[in-house]
Amino acid sequence: MARVIELSTHLKAIGRGTGKDGTRTPRSATAAAAYRACCVIECDREGTIHDYSRKRGLEASRIILPADAPAWAKERAKLWNAVEQRERNKDKRAKTTEKLNAKTARECMFSFPAELTPAGRLKAAEAIARHLVETHGVAADFSIHQPGKEGDNRNFHCHLMFTTRRMTAKGLGEKAREWDDLKTGPALTKQLRAFIAQTLNDELKAEGKADTVTVEHRSFKERGGGQVATKHWGPVKTHTLRKKQQRDRSAWQVKERTAQTDRHAKDRAGLKVRQDFNLQAKLADLAAREKAGIAAIRDELKAQQAADAAPKGASRLFQRVTGQAMRADFEREARHAQRIEAAERQIAEFKAAIQKERSDYVAGQKRDADALADRHGRDDRQFRQAVAARHDFDRAAEREARREEVRGHARERGAGRDRGPGDDLSP
Repeated sequence: MARVIELSTHLKAIGRGTGKDGTRTPRSATAAAAYRACCVIECDREGTIHDYSRKRGLEASRIILPADAPAWAKERAKLWNAVEQRERNKDKRAKTTEKLNAKTARECMFSFPAELTPAGRLKAAEAIARHLVETHGVAADFSIHQPGKEGDNRNFHCHLMFTTRRMTAKGLGEKAREWDDLKTGPALTKQLRAFIAQTLNDELKAEGKADTVTVEHRSFKERGGGQVATKHWGPVKTHTLRKKQQRDRSAWQVKERTAQTDRHAKDRAGLKVRQDFNLQAKLADLAAREKAGIAAIRDELKAQQAADAAPKGASRLFQRVTGQAMRADFEREARHAQRIEAAERQIAEFKAAIQKERSDYVAGQKRDADALADRHGRDDRQFRQAVAARHDFDRAAEREARREEVRGHARERGAGRDRGPGDDLSP
């Protein structure tokens, strides 16, 4: 059975009367277009440059125009500057040539199924933009954005801006008032949602994924289901929650990182003190053993040399008389030389053994230091995993808060159905 994705769309007006946070902060179509397309647009009306060229996450952007639109409208900066300039009709009350509450553009933001390929997303966005252009005669400018660092990493979505005026061969013409009408406006919004869902489903089918996922634009009520739709929090509430979560995460991260850094520093300092003390003791022991060993070898050599000394008295006289003295001296000197050579070799081997023991000890200390560094590295990796898990937990908490809000609405609706007309609603 195919997974059902509830289509998420948001249609809003972009104008000079309200800002993105719902306040009376003026907005401009040039700034909105530059932000969504991650580009630079100089606004002639404001005399400012909107530079979002360093913004990341743009996957694709296109401008779709009616067949008879002028060539200059294909350039994003010229198109939206023309939109801003077109709304400079005189406002008598404000005594200005700029209409302060003008709606300069509309935006339809909708999400893509994560299963769609980049080519499928681009094809669907172009089809939806062209539908708006051909149906209402407006100019459309869409940008496909990749998921942001915060939130769901499957959140590929499209910002589709279109002009409030029709685009003619002579430029921007009359207003497309059907979107403002209290009767036709809501109907057009529903029709657009249906078209978006159908287009996305067509692309899923073209990619062979219709059996895996399907997009549904109808409400639970229209489908006869008992589920309660989630309420869109909007950017302000979502931003407020995420800023609080980020502050809490940052405070926790700084606290934990500081404690870990201090702990690691104490580990390294303690190991260094112990190793320095032990190394000095070891070197002193090795030096003493080397000195004593060499002295013992040399004492042994002296004893051997003394035992093999030339005879004295009658023995020496007898050697001289018999002519053996010279030969005995020669043999004795040869034995002395061999014993000296053997002693030097023994001293060299003893020194080499001492040096090896010294090197092995130093290598052992380095292994201990490396083992501590590895343990600290594991601690760092676990900390990064904990940070990521904390981030995932916050996202899960946000989703649970949304679901709890829906459950609360459902309980309220159920409680309302249980009460009679004359029931006392006081606490």
